[in-house]
Amino acid sequence: MTAPPVLAAVTLRAAFEVAERWLAANRDAVNAINVYPVPDGDTGINMLLTWRAALRAGAGVPDQAAGAYLGALAHGALLGARGNSGVILSQMLQGIADACQGAGTLDGPHFASALVAAADHAYAALSQPVEGTMLTVMRDAARAGAAAADADADPTGVIRAAAAEARASVARTPELLPRLRDAGVVDAGGMGIAVILEGVLYGLTGDPLPVAGAASTSTVDLTAVAHEGHGYCTEFVLSGAAVDRAELEAALSEAGGESILVVGNPQTLHIHIHVHLDDPGVGISIGAARGALATVKVENMQAQHDEWRAGVVASEARLPANGLVVVARGEGIAQAFRDLGATQVLSGGESGKASTGELIEAARASGQQHAFLLPNDKDVLMAAERAVAADPAFITLIPTRSIAAGLAAAFAYLPDGDPSEIANAMLEAAARVRSVEVSRSVRAAVVDGVATRAGEAIVLVDGRLVATAGSLEDALLAGLDDARAANAELVTLYLGADAPEDADTLRGRVEARFPGVEVQVIEGGQPTYPYLAGVE
Repeated sequence: MTAPPVLAAVTLRAAFEVAERWLAANRDAVNAINVYPVPDGDTGINMLLTWRAALRAGAGVPDQAAGAYLGALAHGALLGARGNSGVILSQMLQGIADACQGAGTLDGPHFASALVAAADHAYAALSQPVEGTMLTVMRDAARAGAAAADADADPTGVIRAAAAEARASVARTPELLPRLRDAGVVDAGGMGIAVILEGVLYGLTGDPLPVAGAASTSTVDLTAVAHEGHGYCTEFVLSGAAVDRAELEAALSEAGGESILVVGNPQTLHIHIHVHLDDPGVGISIGAARGALATVKVENMQAQHDEWRAGVVASEARLPANGLVVVARGEGIAQAFRDLGATQVLSGGESGKASTGELIEAARASGQQHAFLLPNDKDVLMAAERAVAADPAFITLIPTRSIAAGLAAAFAYLPDGDPSEIANAMLEAAARVRSVEVSRSVRAAVVDGVATRAGEAIVLVDGRLVATAGSLEDALLAGLDDARAANAELVTLYLGADAPEDADTLRGRVEARFPGVEVQVIEGGQPTYPYLAGVE
């Protein structure tokens, strides 16, 4: 792919979307080294969520207007900023937007000057900027990009130089910040900036992303990490035409505030405040006296720190080599998957359809070396396939289309061992089970050659409508007949939230119909389907 000599919005959009994927792939690695200023382990996710908020805001901007697109990104990042690192990232985007205001396209020198503006704006946003952080990394990267532009580099050459220097700058952060040196880590926010710049470079060159995240995570000695040890992280958005940033900073400082960030967009009159205080009410009162408050968030840093320190080692110890991610609704079914070793169970929200992003994030958090993914629904398969495409070396899809098939596959899951061998065993187990799903028709229709009326009990076997019946129980028995339960060894029944019969009564009816077959009944609690069954 030939590198573009200038950047229009369509090119920037594509490159920034690649950067989002690269940041998502490295999110957990960045989280793992988040030890400054508070070791809460969420720098990676905060930067990722802020970046995503920016991309959503820029989605509707015309493809050719680079300046307008960047302005929308900056506004979205400001309102969607998460945590200290996210707020600073939003200010970097604001600096880029300011430098590119009104521009249709960006050549190499203009792009380089925008990176410099990003660093300058972020430094100016902090009352007490600290070296050895993401500020330093952005400044060093911007200077390298500017030097490349002086040598007549196009935008890709600029970002290539910036990305390379960002990595080098990250490696130097422990030399500048004693807390990092003592803990034996680099700066997490700086690593996040390096990852973003690398992602933009991949997006501009068209080169494929590596199959796994490349963010380095040095060993963290938690006992060596100093921190304030108390206080509350207080954030809110303040709207008001008369907000004086310098005066607000001074008031927060006089109240004992630390790590003060007062940043905003004068055009939209939104000011984002981030401050550490012993009493969060003081900071909120200071803000309320100067404008209208929105999106207030308060976190107890001492409790957060203690919980993190107590839990991180145990969490890492519990994380298996091979993780198992499943999509399942109903607490009983979810618990059944957990009992079989599932490390991440997604309900999929109101629709029960987990998104690609949710599946990727769950996979990243499920295993140290590999993750198996059970969608358990034909309508989740496409999202699952896209999740695997984002990291095929790390995620293996077992394309289960039903809860029964998913649970059968989960029986064959192992937290340790060769992923390919385990995957084969899970596929074989899923293929041996027949899935029976009982519900009520919501309308009159003819499906798979079966006519049904609204409100009538219906039963699907392996996703095909096979029969209707006067009652849900009769529909279940008809479905079990179609699934050849008489020749099976085991029938497992899952009672939904609206199941009309109790477990003992239903077991008795199935055992009477299919003598000699073992029948198990589980309170699944699933919506939509009063009865589910697996026939093996």
